[in-house]
Amino acid sequence: MKPAHLLAFAVFVVLCRSMKLVSKRNSVDGCIDWLVDLKRYMALAGEPVRVKCALFYSYIRTNYSMAQSTGLRLMWYKNKGDFEEPIIFSEGRINKDEDSIWFHTVEVQDSGFYTCVLRNSTYCMKVSMSLTVAENELGLCYNSTIRYLEKSEITRTKVISCPDTEDYKTGKQEQDIIWYKECKPKLWRSVVVQKENTLLIEDVQEEDGGNYTCELKFEGKLI
Repeated sequence: MKPAHLLAFAVFVVLCRSMKLVSKRNSVDGCIDWLVDLKRYMALAGEPVRVKCALFYSYIRTNYSMAQSTGLRLMWYKNKGDFEEPIIFSEGRINKDEDSIWFHTVEVQDSGFYTCVLRNSTYCMKVSMSLTVAENELGLCYNSTIRYLEKSEITRTKVISCPDTEDYKTGKQEQDIIWYKECKPKLWRSVVVQKENTLLIEDVQEEDGGNYTCELKFEGKLI
């Protein structure tokens, strides 16, 4: 039997005051600390990014509205070495939207760990999320350090998904997602079908290996 031939795909998402230090990481403050969530946020400089508090999605059985109605308060910090620095939100580049931080235009210096803390006088729980921001590599539409790797065997069917598109959905309007290969528009052969946020490749061939970029518009910006 001929050995299985694996193809690698690289999927890139084009996501077109002094503060007082108040707490120390791993300090004994009566707060349940889930450390760093497995989900990693990655973006290119200039794109909008939504960082969601993972507590509501992986750790507790409640949502932001229910937590708020029971008197729990959600606070955000950015880690500075061993310390957590409170984030002061404004109507500018970064603001808070329910259980998330919105970066309307993310910058390289925004990279780091962001901690959400849910607490009241008797309850406290927190978790950190990582955000990596990079510039495009010279002459390319992506940065190879922030990519999603996919693998497939020759002749098999492969589905490539454009990740986290739900975070940028407004209303019931269908998202207009455009796929590129090696940063260029491509006339796909008949066995390659785009459906919603996925690219379905039937009968994968060696030529299908490469770098795929998905692109959509949000708030007038390409992401």
